[in-house]
This record gives sequence, structure tokens and C-alpha cells, in this order.
Amino acid sequence: MKNLLLTVTIILSNLSFGQEIPQLKLTPNGVEPIVIEVDDISTAELYNKALNWVQETYKNPNKVLKANIENEKIRIDGFASNAWWYKSMGIQNSYNMEYSIEISFKDGRYRFEYIVGQFFIAGGQKVLYDYRTFYKKDGVIRKSYVDAVPSLEQTMNELSLSFYNYVSGKTTNKEKDW
Repeated sequence: MKNLLLTVTIILSNLSFGQEIPQLKLTPNGVEPIVIEVDDISTAELYNKALNWVQETYKNPNKVLKANIENEKIRIDGFASNAWWYKSMGIQNSYNMEYSIEISFKDGRYRFEYIVGQFFIAGGQKVLYDYRTFYKKDGVIRKSYVDAVPSLEQTMNELSLSFYNYVSGKTTNKEKDW
């Protein structure tokens, strides 16, 4: 009976959440790009929706948009507050981060590439290390950064999901019913 209940729960959760997009993963070598299928959306439509997403997502869209090749790709340089954290002696330390995103378009799909940039402490001072410090030489996450990797991945994937929801039409525009 428990197995049946578990199976029904999994099926219903998959139906209610729909397509799950690939997740960005941080490795000692950076972040592997992901390719996401968005059926029945042309390259031009994806590109135009991406530009609209930039306009709605960023405070100064003209400053963050660093490359704009029509119907091919865009590149964004952004800043994330409280992008990742780790605990030291029971105290959670949060860091801000610069990042770049490059989004390339083809009919029915796009490639989302996330590049982790400079880290900063809350006062704006640069940190003297980068994400590679999270890992030992053998690729294992250092004990002190066990929370850093998943928290940074969460930040990256929230942005990726925001973009996916926008271009695929899953985000509802609340202003339409004003």
C-alpha cells in the first residue's frame, strides 16, 4: 500500500510540475552549459523573448547586456547578492558575486552558459579566491565549503528557471489583468 501511495504521489508531482529543465552544476572546472528544448518556438521568437526577459529582470538592462547578436546569442554580465554562503563556527557567511550568462538560440532550443565571476563580501570588497577554492585537488568539495556549492548552484538555477519560464510562457504576466 505504501509503494502504491508513493508511486501515485510521484506521478502526480511529475504531472503538476511539467517538464523539468536540466540543472546547472558547479564543478572544479566551472559550470557546464545546458541545452533546453522549447518546442514550437522559433529562433527569432526565442531571441526576442530573451531580450524582453533582460528588460524585465534587470534594473539597468542596457548596462548588463554586453553582447547582442540578432537571432544568435546574447551575453549578460550580472551581479547576485547573497549568491552563496558557508558556515564557519556556526555562523553563516554570505557572499555576493559577479557572473556572466551567454544564451545561444536555435529553433526549438537554447543553450544557457553560466560563468561564475568575482566574489565580494557584503561591504563590496573583493574576495581573494574563486569557486575553485571550494574543491580539493581530487575534485572533492572541501568540508568548510559543503554549503557553498549547493547554495551557488541554487542561485544559478533560479536564474536559469526564470529565463525558461519566461521564454516558454510559463510565467504569467500579472499586469495583463490590471
